[in-house]
This record gives sequence, structure tokens and C-alpha cells, in this order.
Amino acid sequence: MTKSKAALQDVRVIEYGQLISVPYCGKLFADLGAEVIKIEKPVLGDDARRREPFLDDLPGSERSGLFLNLNTNKLGITLNLEKATGREIFKKLIRNADILIEDTSPGEMSSLGLDYDSLKSINQTLIVTSITPFGQTGPYQKYEGCDLTGWHMGGAGYITPRYAGTTDQEPLRVMQLTSYLAGINAAAAAMCALQVQRRTGNGQRVDVSHLECMFLALGLYAPYWSYAHRNATRAARAVYAPIHFLKCKDGWVFIQGQEEHHWRRLVEMMGNPDWAQTGLFDDMASRGDNWDSLQPLLEEWTGQYTKAEIFEMAKEKKMPIGPVNTIEEVVHSRQLKERGFFKEIEHPGTGKMTYPGAPYQFAATPWAIRTPAPLLGQHNEEIYCTRLGFTKGELAKMYETGII
Repeated sequence: MTKSKAALQDVRVIEYGQLISVPYCGKLFADLGAEVIKIEKPVLGDDARRREPFLDDLPGSERSGLFLNLNTNKLGITLNLEKATGREIFKKLIRNADILIEDTSPGEMSSLGLDYDSLKSINQTLIVTSITPFGQTGPYQKYEGCDLTGWHMGGAGYITPRYAGTTDQEPLRVMQLTSYLAGINAAAAAMCALQVQRRTGNGQRVDVSHLECMFLALGLYAPYWSYAHRNATRAARAVYAPIHFLKCKDGWVFIQGQEEHHWRRLVEMMGNPDWAQTGLFDDMASRGDNWDSLQPLLEEWTGQYTKAEIFEMAKEKKMPIGPVNTIEEVVHSRQLKERGFFKEIEHPGTGKMTYPGAPYQFAATPWAIRTPAPLLGQHNEEIYCTRLGFTKGELAKMYETGII
């Protein structure tokens, strides 16, 4: 039987970035078969190596769950671009690359003589994908930022939480969502540029901003100002009801049942209680207006059942009610198990571990985790000696002088 070819098997990527956005972008390419060479700084490596969680709560550069998950299927080398020799080696790597993904501050690569125009003179087909907090232009271009900055400056904090807590509650955040969104958008944009490159032979610069990625992810809340000239805000309850979290025996369920046919089905699920026939809850607007009265009546019913029991009843009635799952419950989901979402792979620093897979499946060019995240500098000899022609003696000297 002929072995299936990976979707991006003929794509070559250089990754030069820290923590999440750039490594996640690189992972999306690597897990689809692209060759991704991850460049880390000597000795310390990627900052993600020092971020929790650590296996058994024992810190170590090869034990970070964040790093291990973000860097599967990559080749890993160390290289110091502050050294002239390091920059020359970087240029050699660029000669055969399709894409460079990087997250340096605007102007930093230029100060090293590694800006897009300089690299383009070496490789006309090169695509340089830069991910920064605010983009390569504009008054904020050189401002530093983090995931939290993008979350709140992009407007998400102002509307979080929704349908829980109180309207005057402080803004909340969702863990690292901005960073992952930037990585996803960068991968999609780089793929579009790659299609142009394959047709025309020309590369280009791709400029990705955390701020813009976050704002676009607000969905229907983003156009509120454009269309209605008002801000979407945090809300303890929806205008219409029920669109809310409800307590049950073992946690919470979320119900989105404001439509009249949904309400009728919910009333049937609850056994047609007398209070549902009062004029207080005649339509979605009145149910919203009288939510303070309706919520305890609904929770009196949901409190008798578990999340799973309510979910089963909702399926039978075709009601849009879903359990609010813990991470443990997601990991043990029968749905994800049946789809083979989680994968096991062995790493020298942690042994066999379970990793999340991809949210898509290919029939002919499958996604796969083929190798674990690299050890720090694991592929130095393979890249520098076998591919670039350095001797082992030269390699040793580069170690001694801090070049790699």
C-alpha cells in the first residue's frame, strides 16, 4: 500500500520566536508535514521551556507541557543572531526556506541586517511572516505587549464575562487566546502567500497583529458600534431569555433557548409546571425582563439532575442545552476519543504523554504527530554538519564561543 504524502511535505519553514504565537504557527505547518527548523537561543532556549505546567511539578527545560505541545514534529537548533557568524549561518538557512516565521520587535531584524529586503536578496521566493502585538506600522508598532494586552486592547475583556456575574464586575481574560489566534491567522496568511509564491516564484512580507486578530474574533460584538453606535458590554443577563448558565447537581449547563419553540420544549422537559403558564414568561422579552424570577425556578429543576442527565433529555427534545465541561471531562470525552483527537507520543524528558491533536482531518494527506518536541539543540549536528557542511571541530568551537 502506498504511504500517504503529508499535505505540506515539500514546504520548508524557519521558526524564530518565543512562547506561543510563532511556535503554534510553526506547529500547524510541522504537523501537516512541513519541515520546520526551530531556532532557539543558546543555553536558555525558548521561554516556553520555563513555563508551567511541568511534569510532576518538577521544572526542567525538557518538561514543560506548553513547550512539548507547541513544538511537535520540528527540528531544533540553537543559534545566536547577536554574533556575526550566527547571522551568516542564519542567512545560509534562509537560502533554502519557503517561509520564515518570527516575532521580533519591528526594527530588530533590520538592526541585525536580517530585514525582509536583505533576506529577499538572498532568497527571492522567501515569505517572511512577522507576528507582533500591534503590527509593523502605526504609532504602537514598537510597543511591547503580551497576550493580556491583546485581549484587553482588542476589546474582549470589556465584554467578558457574558451572562454571568454582574454588570459591574471587573473584566476577565481567557487563557492565551490572543496568542493562539495570532498563530492561526499567521499560518493561514502564510499559506495564502505560499500559494502566490508557488504560482509566481515571488515571496512577500506578511504582517500579523495580535490586536487585530483579537478584535476580529469578537464576532457579532465587533460591529455593534458600526451598526448601532453602541458598545457591547458585560451583561449579567441577556435581554432575551433563557440564554444563561444554570446550576445543576454536578456543575453547570448552558441553555440558549430564547425562541418560542425552544421555550415550549423546555417547559415540556420540566413537566409543564404551573408557573410556566403565568403571564410573566409569555415571550422571550418578558422572560428576559423577569429573569430574576425565572432563574430560581429553572434552577430548582436543573438542580435535581446531573449535566449528563440534562444533556440526554435535551437531545431527545432537540433543545440547545450543553454541559459546561471541565478540562478533565473534555479529555475523557467519548466524542473526542471516537475521533482519535488525542495522541500519545514518547519524549526523552517525560516518557509517553498524551497530546491534543488537530481540529481537522484529511482523507488523503493525513495530519500526524511523527516526532516529539526537540531537545534544546538536538539537531545542531544534523543541520550544521550534514546540511551546511561544518565539521564537528567547527561545531565544537561554535559551542565554545556561544554561537550555538
